[in-house]
Amino acid sequence: MRVVVWGTGQTGLAAAKEMARQGHEVRLVDEQAPKGSLDAAWKIADEGDMAWADLVIPSPGIPRFHPLLVKGKKVLSEVEVAASLMTGKLICVTGSNGKTTTTTLIHQILTAAGLDAGIGGNISPPLITLVPKNPAYIVAEISSFQLEWIEAFRPHIGICLNITPDHLDRYPSMDEYVFFKKVMFKNQTAEDAALVSDDDPLLREIPGSGRRVGFSFSEPASKDGACLRGSQVFFRGGIEGEGPRLPVGGHMSRGLQEDMLASALAARLLGVDSEVSEEVFASFKTIGHRFQLAGVKGGVTFIDDSKATNVGAVDTALAGMDGPVIVILGGKDKGGDFSGIAERHKGRIRKCYVIGEAADRIMSEVSGIVEAQRAADLQEAVARAYEGASSGDTVLLSPGCASFDQFRSYAHRGDVFQECVRAIK
Repeated sequence: MRVVVWGTGQTGLAAAKEMARQGHEVRLVDEQAPKGSLDAAWKIADEGDMAWADLVIPSPGIPRFHPLLVKGKKVLSEVEVAASLMTGKLICVTGSNGKTTTTTLIHQILTAAGLDAGIGGNISPPLITLVPKNPAYIVAEISSFQLEWIEAFRPHIGICLNITPDHLDRYPSMDEYVFFKKVMFKNQTAEDAALVSDDDPLLREIPGSGRRVGFSFSEPASKDGACLRGSQVFFRGGIEGEGPRLPVGGHMSRGLQEDMLASALAARLLGVDSEVSEEVFASFKTIGHRFQLAGVKGGVTFIDDSKATNVGAVDTALAGMDGPVIVILGGKDKGGDFSGIAERHKGRIRKCYVIGEAADRIMSEVSGIVEAQRAADLQEAVARAYEGASSGDTVLLSPGCASFDQFRSYAHRGDVFQECVRAIK
C-alpha cells in the first residue's frame, strides 16, 4: 500500500517509521520545512501526493478541511491506524481538561497491579509507537483533533471527563467541538463501557451502544457508577462497594479529584483492587504546570496552572480555591468566554491581571464584574500581583488561553512563572 504521512513532528515521524516497518511504501510530506535537521526523507506536500496515496495519515494539527487533504482517497488518523494494529484492550481518555492526568493515573494503577500496560496518544509518545510491543492494555489520551479521521476506532473503555469551550479557533461552533469529543464512543458495543461525567449536561447523551457508567461529585445519575463522599470513592449499581480514598490537604484541586474519581472507576471495571488505586493516589505527583505549587512568599501562595489553556480549566481551578485569589489570565486567543467565570467567581477573585494577544477581549468581558488590569508580560503581572497581595492570598496563573503568542509552550510559560516567583525578594 502507498501511504502518505503528513507532518514531520513526533507523530508524523513515528507513523512513517511504523508504516515502513509494516512493509508499506511511505512518502513523508509537510507544508513547510521542519525546524532543525530531520533524519528522514521528506518533501513539500502537493496534489500529486494525494493522487499517489492509497492512504493519507495526517498529523492532528492538519485541519480536516485543508484543500489538499480533502483530495485524499482515504484519510485516517494516526490513532485509528495504531489501534487497528494492536490487539490489547484500549482504554481511551478524552475531555477538555484532565486528560493527561487521568491517562497517567490509569497507567500507573495498571502497572502497579502488575499488568502489561502501555501509554501513548496525545500524551507522548504517539500511540503508534506501541504497535511493536502490542501491550495487553493500551492507555491512550485522545484529543478531538485525533478523532476527526476515525473509522472503526473502538475503545474497550472510553472516558470523557468533561466538555467545556475549547479550540473554537479551529471549530466553527461549540456543537462541532462537542460532536468530535463524543464521536469516540460511536463504535462501542455492549461489551464496552462509556465512562462519562454525570455532572456535565453535555454528556447526558452519547453515541454508540457502550454500557454507560457515570461518575459524579454527588450521586451519579447512571445505573452504574461512582461518586465521592468526603474523600472516599464509592461505587454503586453492578459494581457496588467501597473504593479508594483520595489524599486530603495540600493543593488537591477539584480537577484532580475528578481525574482520580474517573481513574478509580476505570480500575474497578478492569478488576483492579481499590487498595492499588489508593496507593497510587497517595504517591501521585501532580502533572507539571497543572495546579502546581510554585512557592510561598510573604504568606502569599503561588499556583502554576499554566496547563489551563481553556476557560473550563480556569473555572475548575477557581472552584477549588479557598480564600482571595489574584488570577493571571490571557495568551493566544482560543475563543472562550471569560465573563461567565468572572461572574461565578467574583466573590473570590480579588483582582485579575491580563496579558497576551487575547488581553483586549478578556478585559472587555471581565471589566465591570471584577477588578482587572492589563500587564505588559507575565513578569510584570507576577510582580504587580505580589505587590498588591496580602498574606493568605493566592496568586494563580490559570491563563485560559494557548501560550504561543509569547511562549514556546504552556510548559515554557509555567517555567517562566516559577522563575518569576523564585526571583521575588
